[in-house]
Amino acid sequence: MDASPSRFQMSIAEFCRATAAWRRRKAEEYDRDERNLRTAAALETLADYILTLPASDSRLLELQRLTGAGEEFVPDQRVLYELGRFRFHQPDTGIDPFLDTLVSLAEADRGEAGHYGGQLPEGDDPWA
Repeated sequence: MDASPSRFQMSIAEFCRATAAWRRRKAEEYDRDERNLRTAAALETLADYILTLPASDSRLLELQRLTGAGEEFVPDQRVLYELGRFRFHQPDTGIDPFLDTLVSLAEADRGEAGHYGGQLPEGDDPWA
């Protein structure tokens, strides 16, 4: 087992905590909407959980490959969207399944990188 979290894990945790702070501000803006507070708490829990995983966790390695700029977590559109809504609509979403989903979303984001019209049929991409 790894002794301490990697810089990448710390970057994900920092991102989750910053997003949680944003959700708490949104809760104040929208009359303490409990969904915002629930998401903020869920993101804090996710941040703590990420830091307990071994740096060799396959999901972390995939996320780093797909969303990493070196040791920094730099998520794209789908990952950003889902992170900002963790447990917002579905309070019982589990952390492990959510982490698995983030990897899948990061793969989808990577597959569309630079293809703003989405995936094109083979031979139809003028930039390829």
